[in-house]
Amino acid sequence: MPVWGAILIAVAATSLMNLGLALQKKGAASLPTIGVEKGGRVFKAFMSSRIWVAGTALMTGGWGLYLVSTAFAPISIIQPTLGVGLAVLALFSVFYLHEKIGALEWIAFAAMLSGMILLGLSAVDEGKPPLPEWPPLLGVTAAVLGLSLIAHALGKRGVLAGIRTDSLLGMVSGLFIGLAALYTKAMFTFLDDGHMLIGYGVCLTVVIAANVIGLGVMQSGFQRGKALVVVSLEAVVNKVVAILGGMIALAEFLPEDPMKSKMRLFAFVLILFGTAALARFGGAELAEKMEETES
Repeated sequence: MPVWGAILIAVAATSLMNLGLALQKKGAASLPTIGVEKGGRVFKAFMSSRIWVAGTALMTGGWGLYLVSTAFAPISIIQPTLGVGLAVLALFSVFYLHEKIGALEWIAFAAMLSGMILLGLSAVDEGKPPLPEWPPLLGVTAAVLGLSLIAHALGKRGVLAGIRTDSLLGMVSGLFIGLAALYTKAMFTFLDDGHMLIGYGVCLTVVIAANVIGLGVMQSGFQRGKALVVVSLEAVVNKVVAILGGMIALAEFLPEDPMKSKMRLFAFVLILFGTAALARFGGAELAEKMEETES
């Protein structure tokens, strides 16, 4: 499959995931607070919520499409592309919820589309990707775990009192979801080379664990602060982890052609800017607007 096909599948994937996130947020608002109530009671309440389960189903479907796109393109291209889902939800908000958007957001919308196009144009046929090397991959993993543990320890002691709890949880969530993206690509690379035990036994295990932790931290952030803050920071951090991690651990270097290299770097900047500027149209914020429309 050409890179363009993988990019378009990634856009469809992120649209489903963001809509699923909207339903999850809408359901989580009336459920027991994670980390406060007993774990069994919280789990049962979440599983009994039809709207939260429906949101999870949409997110699962979107994640399935995301896996397909990841199998055919570098994670450092696919992960930034997921930000385009915010542009799709922005259009939904405009036409369905009659949301007004300003000049900055129109610029961000154009930046998203331009960034996606530049990513596609900067892609080169590099053939079969090399197998990931464990030292850099484990190094990135250790960095993510280390930063998360430091944030948790400092937050517990009140050292990070100047940083909002939702901001901290959003960043930690982004670290783990970005790490899951790296291991997703690593898994497909190992499987393509016939290393089934490493692909499924190691990489898939990390993918599941990192996504569960990341999404759990995100849900906790929703209940402890503003969804906009959580989603915007998570979206930016997970892309930064995927871009840098892809270069460090998966040998997803910039194209040798100077022009294409500049195009890709500019695309990263445009998409990260668009992600931050359009964060208010994310699934979590969409949930609140849908509640206002229904009331």
